[in-house]
Amino acid sequence: MSLVGKVGRKRPRAIAAMSIVYLILTIGALTTLYPFMTMLTTGFKGNTDQNDNKLIPSFWSDFAELESKYVDDKYAGNASWIASAANTDEASPATLAEYEQFLAQLPADQWLAGFSTPSTNVTSRLNRAWQAWLRTKYKTVEDVNAAFNEINGAFQQVTPPPERLDDPAWNPKQDQKWADWLEFKKTLPAEFRIPISSQRLYQEFLRTKYKNQLGDVPKDIPFHTPEGAIPDFSQSRLVSISKQPQDQVDFFAAALPKPFLENGTVERQWMNWVATSNNPSVTATETLPIAAFETHYLRQNEKSIRSEFTWRNYIYVLDYILLNGRAVANTIIFCGLMILIQLTVNPLAAYALSRFPMKSTGKILLFLLATMAFPAEVAMIPSFLLLKDLNLLNTFAALVLPAAASGYMIFLLKGFFDSLPQEIFESGQIDGAPEWLMMLRLAFPLSKPVLGYLALLAFMGSYGAFIYAFLVAQNREMWTLMVFIYQLQLTAPKAIVMAAVTLAALPTLVVFFLAQNVIMRGIVLPGER
Repeated sequence: MSLVGKVGRKRPRAIAAMSIVYLILTIGALTTLYPFMTMLTTGFKGNTDQNDNKLIPSFWSDFAELESKYVDDKYAGNASWIASAANTDEASPATLAEYEQFLAQLPADQWLAGFSTPSTNVTSRLNRAWQAWLRTKYKTVEDVNAAFNEINGAFQQVTPPPERLDDPAWNPKQDQKWADWLEFKKTLPAEFRIPISSQRLYQEFLRTKYKNQLGDVPKDIPFHTPEGAIPDFSQSRLVSISKQPQDQVDFFAAALPKPFLENGTVERQWMNWVATSNNPSVTATETLPIAAFETHYLRQNEKSIRSEFTWRNYIYVLDYILLNGRAVANTIIFCGLMILIQLTVNPLAAYALSRFPMKSTGKILLFLLATMAFPAEVAMIPSFLLLKDLNLLNTFAALVLPAAASGYMIFLLKGFFDSLPQEIFESGQIDGAPEWLMMLRLAFPLSKPVLGYLALLAFMGSYGAFIYAFLVAQNREMWTLMVFIYQLQLTAPKAIVMAAVTLAALPTLVVFFLAQNVIMRGIVLPGER
């Protein structure tokens, strides 16, 4: 029965009171929904914007923010590379189209592969492209391990070899992995290709020589800076004059990698390329038009790049879950067993206390309720030692048995069974039904709402279990989904962790929405009885 009658609802005071109640409920719903939405949208972000606390990612609507993410992703967060690329000249669309063709034919030892994995992340576009290429060449990951002399559990774990082609003293390991890497690099489009420009090498040469102290740089070193701007090493420029600064002479004498000593710098090759072009609208720039090309490419592919940024973390988490597919099976088995055993032990105990009361029934209930006064962590170590003595560690029995009986569930079910009309049991006894038949055919069917509510509690408790599950099942083959998500949290950035937590929360939401009517009846009916 409603607390406010139909007639009374039309009164101004009743309308005002109901409006206040609904307003409070709406605010409460928003305070519950907002954290989940923040968690959901943070999973769409990355290293550059995961801490901005904005509900809607800026790069969805702001091109400048998207460009910042794109450049940071391409150079793996390397600030000096980003600054060096930004301090390059503009170019016309025709020149940029020619520059894209120039990059496509550039030898593999004169450019670095972009979009690699930064130290603050666990995935990248380059990794996924490399792993996809390996799948086409090798049938299984075992074939990859045999060829590369590595130990990888899946293709998702195979990482590219280190690449420091901009270091004159570096020599790659000439093995099968490096040979495959060079073959793979040839398939990468111009977007992935970061040319090793002499401009960039010269900036790093100065930075190293003067230990990043601009005040020690001689005055004859030219810097290309806007008027009034403070110079930076990324703004230093090579000059083509007869009397070059001594540092520039030393750089060309000792700091160029071998490929550029044989073929000339990338800038020189670019100028020769432009000189042989038949397009009069193509003009050579003083520096490689790196920043202009990146902006131009981003504008042409804005939709696909924005989509890739949006779903990258969720795709990685799904891939991670599939890589550790045993965790999904373990979680399903664990939740199923927990629901089954709790809906067996607790109803039986509660039915016995309700149908066969004793003088000590009150004390038994008090003892059961007393177990709720202690945190679950208090019983973890004794449970672990007991299970160890019984040789049950790393089994589903270790996960399920300690939580088979619940004082709260027994107390709740006992009160519900007490509220059932005794006439139905008396009629069953008159018909000669045994006690177990009355329990199964009378008591349990009438208790479906509360049993459904308790089943949800059992599911939520087992699905979200982490500390105890990790304590009694330390074998990786027995880890549940929550344990793997915790392990991911130790290495992954915030955005990926939020994506993982969001995906992990979906099964609980789905179960709640599908069973909300049963759940609400299970919560309300015991109070009404």
